[in-house]
Amino acid sequence: MFRDILKPYNVEEFFKKNWTSEAVFISSGDETKFANLFSWEKLTDLLNFHQFKYPDLRLALDEKVLDESANANIIQRCQEGATLILNGVHKLIPELATFAEQIKYDFGCGVQVNAYCSWPKRQGFSSHYDTHEVFILQIDGTKQWYVFRDTIKYPLAEQKSSSFSPPEEEAYLICTLKPGDVLYIPRGHWHYAVAVDQPSLHLTLGVHCKTGVDFLEWIVNELRQQEEWRKSLPLRVETAAAQGYVDSLIEKLSKHIAHSDLYDDYISYIESFDKAIARYSLPYQAGFNIFEQGTQTKFKSAKFQRFRITELPDGSGYKIVVAGKEVSLKGVPLSLVDNLFTGEIFTGNDVLNWLPDYDWEIDIVPLLSSLVTEGIIFVHTST
Repeated sequence: MFRDILKPYNVEEFFKKNWTSEAVFISSGDETKFANLFSWEKLTDLLNFHQFKYPDLRLALDEKVLDESANANIIQRCQEGATLILNGVHKLIPELATFAEQIKYDFGCGVQVNAYCSWPKRQGFSSHYDTHEVFILQIDGTKQWYVFRDTIKYPLAEQKSSSFSPPEEEAYLICTLKPGDVLYIPRGHWHYAVAVDQPSLHLTLGVHCKTGVDFLEWIVNELRQQEEWRKSLPLRVETAAAQGYVDSLIEKLSKHIAHSDLYDDYISYIESFDKAIARYSLPYQAGFNIFEQGTQTKFKSAKFQRFRITELPDGSGYKIVVAGKEVSLKGVPLSLVDNLFTGEIFTGNDVLNWLPDYDWEIDIVPLLSSLVTEGIIFVHTST
């Protein structure tokens, strides 16, 4: 999926030259490239059938974000030239939900998709930077962008651009996005944009990467569980004791960081927050009508979901961890586990072929039923 976004730009070249360091404009030459993801019609449906609250729906005009009262008359503000912003549209549109899941799978990072509509010759936001990586996907209209160098390297979430002054030098990238075009802006790089001669509609894909600070914060939270790290330090009047105690903590911290499983533990912690794209599937997850088609019933695991599979300590089966859930499958071969979690559709008959010595009613139906009700796999329907 990410390769498709960048086409015709080379992915390897992007990560070597641009990722986190330099903006790049990519002209696709295909005006319909993102047409399946979003449109004016989908924006209209969102506004008509959802009740958005500030700041998930907000407006910006003449380089200022308007306050909540501006939302009382959205159309009037748009007629005046205000940019309209909808946050988190990937949570409301199935095509964008799938798109976001694919990108999250590719990057292993949190993602968010916001929608922006702007009006000709009016600037919504002043020059600013974002604290996450940004991909602009132009849906309709044309918009001119100005990108400037960073004034603080790799700003964290709390280091907002409103606390700093924009650079004085000229923009190092000026480009005009047409439908199907992409602009990548690294976090910390200042930018602003103005719609050209037609109303502009674009999506902003934000990629929220973990940092070294996030890793250290996780370690600190882990250490909170240990009594020795909660203990009060010796008072300053006890200089020698305080110095010795801090030295001992540094030694313990070094040993903790050097633990061979630390990285795996951290990755497991991050992945525990991942949620599969199909969170609910009723009535099947409630335990009803799972096998309406008998052995022809179709199943699938979440396509863009990372699974962690480990052998049980006693060697009796395997433990699967996915989306913060954990399930143990005992007495089954690893080949079955691998087949279940490819993300591809399979049937009850396929499972019978994978497990030729197992009984459908006694062994396989309870196994698949448990996985469905736990939300590990899903009954696949035409919708």
